[in-house]
This record gives sequence, structure tokens and C-alpha cells, in this order.
Amino acid sequence: MSTRADAPADAFWGDVEDDVALQRYRTLVSTIDDGIYQLDANGHFVAVNETIVELTGYARDDLIGEHVSLLIDDDDIARITDRIPSALESEAADIETLELTIETAEGERIPCELRINMLVEDGSFQGTIGVARDVSEKRRRQESLASAQASYESITDVLDEANIGVVVLDDEFQIAWTDEKIAEYLGLDRDALVGRDKRRVVNETMKHRFADPERFAETVLATYDDNSYTERFECRVTADDGRDGRWLEHYSRPIESGQYGGGRIELYYDITDRKVTEDARKETEAEFHSLVDAVEEYAIFRLDRDGRVISWNQGAREIKGYDREEILGEHFSTFYTEEDRAADVPAHNLERALENGSAEDEGWRVRKDGTRFWANVTITAIRDVDGTHRGYLKVTRDMTDRRERERELESELQRILGRISDAFYAVDEEFRFTHVNERAEELLQQSEEELLGKSIWEVFPSAAEIEEVSDAFRTAMESQEPTSYELYYETLEFWVEANLYPSETGISVYFRDVTDRKEREQELRRTERRFEAIFNDPNILVGLLDPDGTVLDINGTAMEYVDADLDDVTGKPFWETPWWGGGDGVQADVKRWTERAASGEYVEFEADLTQPNGEAYTLEGVFRPVTNEEGEVVSLVVSDRDVTERKRRERQLRESEQRHRTLAENFPNGIVTMFDDDLQYTLAAGRGFEDLPMSPADVEGHPVQDVWPDPVSDALESAFHDALEGETSAIDLQYAGREWVVRVVPISDDDGDVFAGMTIAQDITDRKARERALEESERRYRTLAENFPNGAVGVYDSDLRYTLARGALMGEQLPSADRLEGSRMPDVFPEETVSDLEPVFRGAIDDGETDSVTTEFDGRIWRVWAAPLRDADGEIFAGLSFAQDITEQAERKRKLEEVIEKLEASNERLEQFAYAASHDLQEPLRMVSSYLQLIEARYADELDEDGEEFLEYAVNGADRMREMIDGLLEYSRIETRGDPFEPVDLDALLADVRSDLRMQIEESDAEITSTDLPRVEGDDSQLRQVFQNLLSNAIEYSGDEPPRIHVGAERDGQQWIISVRDEGIGIDPDVEDRIFEVFERLHSQAEHQGTGIGLALCERIVERHDGEIWVDSEPGEGTTFSFTLPAVDS
Repeated sequence: MSTRADAPADAFWGDVEDDVALQRYRTLVSTIDDGIYQLDANGHFVAVNETIVELTGYARDDLIGEHVSLLIDDDDIARITDRIPSALESEAADIETLELTIETAEGERIPCELRINMLVEDGSFQGTIGVARDVSEKRRRQESLASAQASYESITDVLDEANIGVVVLDDEFQIAWTDEKIAEYLGLDRDALVGRDKRRVVNETMKHRFADPERFAETVLATYDDNSYTERFECRVTADDGRDGRWLEHYSRPIESGQYGGGRIELYYDITDRKVTEDARKETEAEFHSLVDAVEEYAIFRLDRDGRVISWNQGAREIKGYDREEILGEHFSTFYTEEDRAADVPAHNLERALENGSAEDEGWRVRKDGTRFWANVTITAIRDVDGTHRGYLKVTRDMTDRRERERELESELQRILGRISDAFYAVDEEFRFTHVNERAEELLQQSEEELLGKSIWEVFPSAAEIEEVSDAFRTAMESQEPTSYELYYETLEFWVEANLYPSETGISVYFRDVTDRKEREQELRRTERRFEAIFNDPNILVGLLDPDGTVLDINGTAMEYVDADLDDVTGKPFWETPWWGGGDGVQADVKRWTERAASGEYVEFEADLTQPNGEAYTLEGVFRPVTNEEGEVVSLVVSDRDVTERKRRERQLRESEQRHRTLAENFPNGIVTMFDDDLQYTLAAGRGFEDLPMSPADVEGHPVQDVWPDPVSDALESAFHDALEGETSAIDLQYAGREWVVRVVPISDDDGDVFAGMTIAQDITDRKARERALEESERRYRTLAENFPNGAVGVYDSDLRYTLARGALMGEQLPSADRLEGSRMPDVFPEETVSDLEPVFRGAIDDGETDSVTTEFDGRIWRVWAAPLRDADGEIFAGLSFAQDITEQAERKRKLEEVIEKLEASNERLEQFAYAASHDLQEPLRMVSSYLQLIEARYADELDEDGEEFLEYAVNGADRMREMIDGLLEYSRIETRGDPFEPVDLDALLADVRSDLRMQIEESDAEITSTDLPRVEGDDSQLRQVFQNLLSNAIEYSGDEPPRIHVGAERDGQQWIISVRDEGIGIDPDVEDRIFEVFERLHSQAEHQGTGIGLALCERIVERHDGEIWVDSEPGEGTTFSFTLPAVDS
């Protein structure tokens, strides 16, 4: 018998008899749902099972012996035949599964999946056995899935338009999606909700929107803990900023399967209107049922003020199962679930009823036997006429059956919403409207009431004139075959996609507004044309890439920049192509740009590159992601331009702008502005703003009329108009107490067209003042020159040619003015005089130096000065010379120098004498002192009181003589033995002197204060002696009170006045002139010790410093010694 090529005959059934195996094969063939057939080697049917007969519609006898082409197309037969030789060669048992279409006896074509096994016997091909499976249902499911996916967006729109708030949770109860109604109902941000844990949203935000937040949170959160049941309850949203108060019905159930399987869907219905109606109805029912006790459909009973049962009707007995006797006196919380009692729901319901008059609740309640039922409960507070609370009336209705029906209806609604997303209407055989859904009403812009019974051609006569529309309707009606059309319908102003499904009673039309899709298609076509134009643009480098960066195409312009062919770069990563060189830096940038674009980002870039010939260039461009309708990036377009020349121009422009702005901002003594054709300033800068009551920011960006006062703005506006007409002008203005000259010039482009203007304003206040001063000075100088005493004044040019000569001695000891004016100085004076004058004349006019020289001319001695003459801008334009006859002065100077020389020699001899005298006198004084001390030592016991006194006088006299000799020597050396002058810090010097006098200061309890003392030029050691002498005297002559001394300083021009003031005994004005004389004393030794040379030394030291010293004093009022010293910066 025939067997598979790869298995023995008994591989399936095992070791059984052939007739048993045959019977089993027949049983298998008749049992399975797939069609099974056998063909001989020529393709004729040998056997078919019942499924093949049912599938094809042919009788078994009609098939046996017929060629398989009766059922299968020739192309499919060829596909099968072509695979048999290769299968035989490979010894495969079967041919791959094929999908093809079988044509039935009625002409219907059924898609099938066909698996073919070859029959081989003794190595010879005997035919095939095939298994055919009808895949029509499979394809319908696939198409349904695709349709459902395509309808998702429409369903979302429907839910947004309905008054239903929707929240979709995933299996972790995170918010996966929500519609706009949730945001509207609860005042929440829709985008902020998505992705958050719903538990946190409930506890942190959502529950606080409800009148009973804890009940809401507990009920909703319980569904997440046990996601196996459907929850439904009503809740009231409180009013607040951004939301209205309303009643909502919460309906939620678990999601069984799909993307969010294991999650939950929550729906919130606005039942505000229903609640208002129900409340009114329930109030009426409460009054009615309070009088009726025998109603069986409702449990109606009363509670006392504490909630205990005090009446019980028949309905209560039927619904709850308790007899009157066993329930009276029990608390009504008995009927609530354990969870509700734990949450104190019964007490809360009573509180709400008492507060609001009545309270309605739906939830699970418990019967006597422990079973639960879904109850609708109304509790009404009962009050007397005077308002006294007496108890409650409670009405309970078993809503279990209604709740189940509602759940079934809700499920059915969901199924309907899932199926219908298009607009739909139906017409009868006369094309009259018989049904119109809401979406169709919106698109047709008419209500169902307006359309029903009317012919479509009557309502839309223009549609009858559109051949494509009328043909579709008539063809569908006549052929009873579906038709469709797509076109732009001007009457309704949108693109229509319509599908017509005929029936015996009319046509069902499903249509939709596809304007957005058509516009996207048109935009795509426009984009394709634009891309083609850009791709072929010779000025743009363009590349097309896969999202992973693989090169798909590059235009010719870009290929000109590299030494490669298109084939060399196609298929390579873009960053590895020759444009980006071998540098890792640029290649890494390109790779990063590509990845960013692939993620959907629009990436601008700029890169500096090098062509194969070594020439540098700059590319500037973008990576653009190209997306499909789902927003997925399907390709990348890189477009860039060679901006090398533009970059060069921009760089030059920036440099030029920076130079001009820097020049404007630092424009000395003036202001630079630019203005446009609206007379509005576009630039304002310059140092001239430092002298104005405004800044550049007050000018820039403002019209000229708004910046300056009327006289100034009127003059400028006229000049600005002239500049925009191409004229240049200059005007003089006065503003803010200053004088200005303003030059206004036009600014033109490369074509010579004026597009703006510029002003350069210079502050000429000082120049004007100088000009006026120069004119006045010129008058004075000319008068001075003409009357210049004992000499002459001349002005000469750079050639040393006199242009002016005036003076009292002109024509007498000097050449006349006529001789000098117009002549060069070297041509007038003798060579010896010229050699003296020419260097100072040249130094003045060439180098701007002022100098003088002494020269001899015509037997007289002359002092000649030369100085530069400058114009208002400070430029040297001439030289000025002064010549003065100093013959007599020179003679006097010569004689004075001789006297000075003699005095210096005399002083030197005097100093030598003083030194010798002091040295020669010191020796006998030391001898006298020594012998006086010897006498005192040896004969002290023999001397009487007078002798001791005489001896003391002698010793003191010798000591005083030695001190006077030392002081005289020091006085003589003031000029010759002093140190060179240098800056001296008087604060530090005073501190040192106070330290030296510390013992005297402490013994006298003296107080010495000072201001901040300056730095002066002087001899530190000599100035220290001045301060020490003056402070010591101030302490010594302080009188009976402790000394109070102040040292101060006051600036006086190039010198400082230093003062030492005390509050001592003072000095008689009659003797003030004597105190600075050598050895001059105003008091006896017994009164005050001293040599009488200290103040003389101070005067000599101050005079060495080119200063003065003086005293101001009143007896008994204190004394102030003042002296001057040169300042350091003098």
C-alpha cells in the first residue's frame, strides 16, 4: 500500500492488522473537521471525505475522477506541481502549506489553507493526499481586528462626546487612559492623571471632590483589592472653583482580556437630572408609604431617633425575612454588611437624612438567613409640625434583578459602541430616510426628525447630479451588491467615504468624514513633490536615510563634495561616509544627530569639513524625521547647504559691526546714532552721553520727536529727512547747557539706495570756549607782544620763519619787525646765536617741548624761551618765542654767586671753628668737672652748707656749659650733616618720639592726641628732633595741670602745616620774636632747665626743609607752634 515517504505504514497505529488500521483511518477521516482528498499522479480525484463534499457543494460522484482544476485555479495548480520534483529529490514527505481559493459548485470562492502529502510507493510518485481547511472565519476575525483598531479613534471621540467619564486601569491599577469628561466632572488635569497609581490619586485628590470622601475611597479601593466583581454606586461631587456640583453614578468592572487584561474600567455617568427627579418622587413616596403598612414590594418601617426599629410592614418581612416580633427594638444596622457597619455607614446615613431631610443609598444588605441582596434605601427624617425630630422612615427596595439587567444592558451598550463608530443611515427602496444615527445627524447637519420620510435626492439635490453618487445607489439597489464611493461633497464641505449595503427593503449606508485623511494624503503628495524638488536642487546637499542611519540615497550635489560614487556610500552608516572625514569627533556628532532624529527630533547642525582637494568648507542643515500616520519615524532626510561664503561674510559683518559699535561706544567727546526711514533711532552710543541727562537706552528704539525737546527735535527731523533724500548736512545745537555740532549723513546699500541715516554729534562746548578764550588771549598777547618790556615776542612756523614779531626793543637792540617777519631765524642772527636758538625752536614746534636758552647777541645777554602753539584740537601749528635782555640780571647774578661762594667758604670755616672750639672747650670743662667731683668726694664732710651749695653751682654750670657747646655744634651742622630727603610718615615718627619721651610723659601724666598725620619730604632724624623738642617743651611748660597736647596737620597747597598745641603757661607776645634765637631763655634754670638752643635748632631744621616756623600764644591759655613741610606729591 502507499505510505508517507518518511514513516512506515504502521508508525501511527502501531502493530495492528491492516483491516483494523484501515477501519481506524476511515474513522479518523470521517471524524475530523478538515476536508481530506486523494489525487492520483495525474491530479484526478480518487477519494474525498464528507467535509470536502459540504465545502465544495459537489456530490461525491461528481468529484471522483474529475481533475482538481474543477476546484482550484490553474496558477495554484502550477504552484503545487512546481514543488513536487524538489520534494521528491529531498525525500520530503509533504509540500509546504499553501493558501489558495477553492471555487464551489455555486461559484462562491472560499479561502482555504491546503497541506499536501505525497504518496510514494517503491520510490515511484503515485499521487497526493491533501488536507483543506476553510479559513474564511479566520480572515474575518483578522479583518474585524483591523477594523476594531481603526475604529479606536472614533470610539474615543464618541466617549468624549457622551456624558460619560471613562478611566482605564492596567493590571497594576495605574491609569492607562481617561477621557475629557473626568477632567470636567472632577476638576482634574487629564494629562497629569495618565501613568499615576489610581490608589494614590483616589486618596490624595479624587476623594476630596465628593461629599462623602471616605465612602467613595473605601468603595473604589475595595475593587482594586478584589478585582473580581462589578461595582456600582452613586456619589455626589461638591462644587468648587473649576467644577460644578453634580451626582455621578460609578460603574466599574474588571477587564477580562486584551492589552489591559487584569485591569479595570470605570465609568462615571452624570445622573444629576435623574437624582433631582428621584428625590422629588421619593419624598412623595415617603409620605404615601408612611400611611401604608401592607405593601409587599417595599420594606417600609420606622426607626426611632436612635435608629431602632419601631414598625414593620409586610414588604419588610418578605424582603428581609424577619417577623415583626423578632425585629422590633433591634438596631437597623442589623441589615447592613459587616464592612458597612465597620465603616459606620448606618450612623452616617442617619446623619445625612437628619441633615438633608432624607438620604438615599444603594448597596448590599443582609437578610435574616445571611443572604445578600442589592437594595435601594431611602431614609427620611420625620419631624413634627414644630420641627421636632421624632425618628426616621426607611423604605427599602430589592434591586437585585434590576441591577443585573442594568449590568447586562451596560455590557450590550459596550458591544454596540465597539461595533458602530461610523455615521449610519438607512433608506427604503424609494430612497427615503428610514433611520439616522447621531453621528449621521452631525455630519448631515440635520436631525433624524427632519430627515425621516424624505428622499435623499430631495434633501440633497446636488447629490443626484453627482454621477458617482447616483450610480452607487442605483447599482446597489439593482444588483443587490455592496458599492462604495469617495469624493468631496461641496454641500457639506467635507470628503465623504461611503459604503452602501443593499437589502430587500432598502440600503444601509455607512459613511464617515475622511477630510483629515485626504488632507494628509494631499499633504503627503505635496511633500513628495517638495522633496523631489529639494532633492534635485543643485544648491542643496540632500541625503535619505533609514531610521538606523543607513544611507538609502544621496543627491548629485552632495556627491560632488566627496571622491566616491553613490554605490560606495549606499547601505553604509551615514556617519562613516566620506563627507565626515576620519575624525572621531565629527563622526560621533553625526551619529548622535542621527539617533536624535530617529527618536522624532528635528535636529539642526553645523559642521566644518574638508574636501578631498584640501579645501575647507562649512555645512549647515537639518536632520528631519519622516513619520507615518501612526507617528512612527520611517526615514530621515538630511538637507544642508554649503554656507562657507555666507559664514565668511557673517564673520566679516560681525567684525565690522563690532568695530563700528566699539567705535561708536568709545566715540570721544561725542555721540553716534543711526536712524531708519521712520526717523526712529536704531543705534545710540558714545561717551558724550556722560554729559547728558539720558542714557543710550533712552534714545535707542525711540523716534527723534520723542527723545529731544522741540527746538532740537525740529532741527534734527529736518536734517534727517534731508539725509534720507541723500543729502549731507551739519547743524549747531545747544542742549543740556552744552554746545554741539551734529553732522547728518545718509547710509546707502550696495545699489546706492539710501535706507538709513547716521549722525555724529560732537560736544564743542570746550572748543568754543577755547576759541573764545584764544581770541581773547590773542588780543591780550598781541597787546603784550607789542608792549613786551625789555625784549620781544615772535611767532614762527615749522621752517623757523617768523610770521609775527613785536616788542619794545624791536629796531633798537634787536632787528626790526619788518626785518624779522617773513625771514627765517637762521638768516637773521649770527651763527653762534643760531646754534643756541635752533635746538629750543625745533624742540617746541617739532616735539611740543617748552625750553629756554641763554645766548649773546650784539654785545648783550639774552634769555630766549620757545613754546609750542596749539589749535583747538591740540595740534601744534606754530612756535612762540620770547627774548628778554638779561644783561643787568646776569651781572647781578654773577655778583650774587660770588657772594654766595664767599658765604659758603665762611660758613665752612665757621663750622670748622665751632667744631674746634667745642672740642678745645670740652677738655678744660671735663677737667673742671672732674676736679669738682674730686673735691666733692674728698672734702664733702669738711664743707659747710654754703660750700656744698657753691660746689653744686659750679658742677651745674660746667654741665650746662657742655650742653651749650654740644647744642652749638649741632646747630652748626644742620645744613652739612643732615640726611638726604625722602618720604617720611609723620604718624610713625610721632609714635617713635612718644616712645622716646615715655618716662617724661608718665611722670607728668601727659596726654598727647593727634589727627591722621601726612607723609612729607624730609630728613627723618632731623624732623624727629623737631617733634621731640616741641613735645618736650610742651610738657615742661604745662604749668600745674597735667599736660594736654594735640598734634594736627592741615594741607596748604604743596605743603603741610604741622601744629603742636598745648594748654600750658603760654608766652608773652612781647618776647615771641626772641624764642627762636640761640641761647635765648625766657625762664631761669631754677624755674625750667634747658640750654636755650632747642627752638633755634627747630627753626634751622624747618628752614632746611624750605619751611617756616612760628608761634601763637596767650599767657595762661597755652601755646601753638606751627611749621610747614613739603608734601610728598609736591
